[in-house]
Amino acid sequence: MLLAIGILLATWLLMGLAQGIPTLCAFAYPCPAPDVRVAPAFLFGGLVTAPTLALILTARVGKSWGALSYVVLVGLAVIGLGAVLFSGGFTVPFV
Repeated sequence: MLLAIGILLATWLLMGLAQGIPTLCAFAYPCPAPDVRVAPAFLFGGLVTAPTLALILTARVGKSWGALSYVVLVGLAVIGLGAVLFSGGFTVPFV
């Protein structure tokens, strides 16, 4: 259960930090709006809470859905972070 909460919080933190990474615009397309990453962050940030809640609610009853919920949780976290990072152009962190 604590692992699920840790994955959820880490995903939310990374999605929040990804909002500040500047994008490198392609020459053929105009640059996207600065807030282009907000919608995928809200969408996948909300979707990640469902398997986390399933893991929290079933933690005391049994572990019948535990493995499936972890697979869904990690899958949504990875897909969500990819959607946030690559929405509106390829992101290149400038140091």
